[in-house]
Amino acid sequence: MRSSDGKKEEKNLENGKKKINFFLVFLIAWLIVITGFIAWFLLRFNDFAAGYEAKYQESLPYHTAEEITGHFNDHDIDYIWNNMNNKPSVTKFEDESAVKEYIASLIAGKSFIYSESENSREDAPEYNIKTEDGLVVACAKLAEDDSKKLPYGFKAWRESSLEFYTAASFAANINVPETYKVFVNGIELESSDLSGEIIPSELTQYVEPYAVIPGTASYRVTGLFKKPAVTAVDFRGDECEMIYDEATDTYSADFVKEFDEYEELSEFAISFASTFANYISQDAGKYALDKYFPSGSKALSYIKRNSSRDLYTTHGNVSIHNEEIKDCIVFSEDVVYMEVYVEQWMEMYWGADEPEVLPTDAHVYFVKIDGKWLVGGIQY
Repeated sequence: MRSSDGKKEEKNLENGKKKINFFLVFLIAWLIVITGFIAWFLLRFNDFAAGYEAKYQESLPYHTAEEITGHFNDHDIDYIWNNMNNKPSVTKFEDESAVKEYIASLIAGKSFIYSESENSREDAPEYNIKTEDGLVVACAKLAEDDSKKLPYGFKAWRESSLEFYTAASFAANINVPETYKVFVNGIELESSDLSGEIIPSELTQYVEPYAVIPGTASYRVTGLFKKPAVTAVDFRGDECEMIYDEATDTYSADFVKEFDEYEELSEFAISFASTFANYISQDAGKYALDKYFPSGSKALSYIKRNSSRDLYTTHGNVSIHNEEIKDCIVFSEDVVYMEVYVEQWMEMYWGADEPEVLPTDAHVYFVKIDGKWLVGGIQY
């Protein structure tokens, strides 16, 4: 039989086992809870960190610069124009469509990238927009967008200004007779567009004191975004040809060469040249030229004082052939220049089989006085 002491020992051992089992259960349960909490915390922190990083990246200003550059790569002219804070000024000869065409020509067929400019600041980001080969065409400045609230106090950005680098590099230099009207892109030039004083014509000396040959007016138009369309009308209001000299970048217009009275004046000019030739050879009377000149003409007096007429070789019959108007310049309704050519065939006394051919090439300025054409002067 067991003693009473033995029974007590067995009882104590059983009680001890019960206490040890309870502690272990509690300890294991506590560790599980702590481990689960740590795992949950780490998962939540990881989600938080990932979300924080994602929102931070989304808030960086280069995304806005990327969107702006996208419009350049899409060749969105309207976007560029509408977002330019300081649009380039245009002259009276162009409108905004000319600038838009200029911008379109600069970005056509090109791809663009962006880079942070040297003037960029953390609170005021600034980006250059440039071609892939490095040509900067625009600058975009950003500012904080107060209308948008981002998590974690991050800033949202918006475009505050867009500057597109433009240069009005086209100009027009124009030289025309002062009596002509000139138009650039359909807009008539005014005296304020003159580049200097009107230069008088040296040819006026051949028609004084009866008329004045128009001088040359020089115009200069600058600040154009595209090559201009330059036109002109003459003193009669008829459109005339504009000649462009690429070497000097100059447009010019010559005097016209046709007019309604061409046939009438040509006949008169040939008659004068023929009479003039015969007068010099003493085959026309002393007063044969008077009807062609105004009363008191100095040009006529110079011809009559020509002593070579008195020394002209004696000869037989003369006749006029091969009459031709080689050139005609219409300076105004009352002043016309003609180069008149005639040949005087002269029989010589020494018995030559063929007549002597004497050409006369006269450079004559005609003036209309009281509705009648007369010789104003001769250019020798």
